[in-house]
Amino acid sequence: MKSADETAKIMLDGLLADLDIKDGEKIMLILNGTGATTLMELFIIYRKCVSYLKEKNVEIVANYVGELLTVQEQAGFQMFMARMDDELLHYWNAPCNTPYMKK
Repeated sequence: MKSADETAKIMLDGLLADLDIKDGEKIMLILNGTGATTLMELFIIYRKCVSYLKEKNVEIVANYVGELLTVQEQAGFQMFMARMDDELLHYWNAPCNTPYMKK
């Protein structure tokens, strides 16, 4: 069993390596609660993600913390990361009106 901070670092290290994210790059980070994980717990993990990525000089320019895809009362969370550029950031920030997400 690992702490929230340790879990965040393990997952971030795996994603950073897999995507070959370099110093100075911009990313999107999504934390998806899978049902039984509270929003408070997700934000505790996100807090560590922000500080750890700052240490690595990786900037979070887009994010989402919440429940996008759940399984009835499943504990845990999923972490998604994507490299971002100005065009992708423009699309992420564009207004949308869907049954699930409005912005």
